[in-house]
Amino acid sequence: MNEPVTYFEWVNLLEKFQNGDDSVLPAIQKGKFELDAGTVYRFYNKIQDTYVNRKKLWADKFNRLFMVQNIKTENDISILLQLSKANLNPISKFIKINALPHELKETLEKDFEKFISETRNNIKESVTKNQIPNEKMLLIINSFIFFDVAVESDSEENSSSETNLNESQNKRRILF
Repeated sequence: MNEPVTYFEWVNLLEKFQNGDDSVLPAIQKGKFELDAGTVYRFYNKIQDTYVNRKKLWADKFNRLFMVQNIKTENDISILLQLSKANLNPISKFIKINALPHELKETLEKDFEKFISETRNNIKESVTKNQIPNEKMLLIINSFIFFDVAVESDSEENSSSETNLNESQNKRRILF
């Protein structure tokens, strides 16, 4: 699949992604778009609509999983949260695509963090309403934080981690 360059190509791929097709994500990540006065607002709106609709798809899927699974143990909630994190991966990758202007990326990232926080609070409320709160279960729910490894600068990270590894091999470590 070709990387999008024109507004029309972007719209086609964004609509597919918006409807749950993750196979277009690699092309979207490699795409380029030159913002101009005629398309800047439409492009921003299309990105925002895509992001909002993907969050809705995720929330619907999560709610179905939450309703279907009878959460009684820590393992049940842990499995549910792991599945949910895996389903959030495409959204996380989407908000970090290179073609997005920096301000838009920041706005989407802040919203994504807020979304995760609200979801975590809703899970906590739901679990405490349905059963006696268990400290271990609440700890598992509180650990529902989405960490994503930055994909953009892998080569820089690899070279710096090799340098740090070489430096740390020459130093003594005292472990208690």
